[in-house]
Amino acid sequence: MDWEPGLSIWKQIEKQLLADISEGVFTPGEKMPTEMELVRRFGVNRHTVRRAMAALVDSNVVRVEQGRGAFVQEQILDYPLGSKTRFSQIVSGRHRLPDKRLISSEVLKANSTIAQFLDVKPGTRVIELFSVSEADGIPLAVATSYLPAARFDGIVEIFVETKSLTEAFKRFGIDDYTRKTTRISATLPSSRVANLLKQARNRPVISTESVDVDSAGAPIEYGVTAFSSDRVQLIVE
Repeated sequence: MDWEPGLSIWKQIEKQLLADISEGVFTPGEKMPTEMELVRRFGVNRHTVRRAMAALVDSNVVRVEQGRGAFVQEQILDYPLGSKTRFSQIVSGRHRLPDKRLISSEVLKANSTIAQFLDVKPGTRVIELFSVSEADGIPLAVATSYLPAARFDGIVEIFVETKSLTEAFKRFGIDDYTRKTTRISATLPSSRVANLLKQARNRPVISTESVDVDSAGAPIEYGVTAFSSDRVQLIVE
């Protein structure tokens, strides 16, 4: 490659990789060449390549998945937050394939925070569901849901089968429900959440706290969700 005088080499590598992406040499979701492959291609040291790639990550052109490498960033998903927020419908409506996987489940006693949001007494048994939501196999969000155990006994198996809380709720006679409140903040993910989202721990996530209620206004779910800020844009309706 012929270097342009007066411009840092790492910047020129960044420009070339940007050109490759815009011209379709590397397509959205495709894995980028490894660090050593870029070193050989451009005839530079690893530090120079790392700086160019870091610039692409900072500009949200490339994302890094821990243990897998760098990938061209897909189009950011617009995710509306309203009274009828439904993950599967939102993702399907963007012509992408939704999926939700249960990572773990547990029955525990509600602490004061969970009890307040579910309108139950502290110490009441609740079901905790820990899951990851994906679109086209790409993780978008990691969620922890708390449900009153007395009302939803057996929902874990149904959730695994249907991969949807909306569908699981229907088995308990709840054909519709609404979002009562959503609180939004930004934070850094835990190691576990970062691993499930396949991102670096120093990349922030968008965190939401939400409460869903049935037609009578009774809380049925208190949820805490971490959205990948590189892949999801929340829209408040």
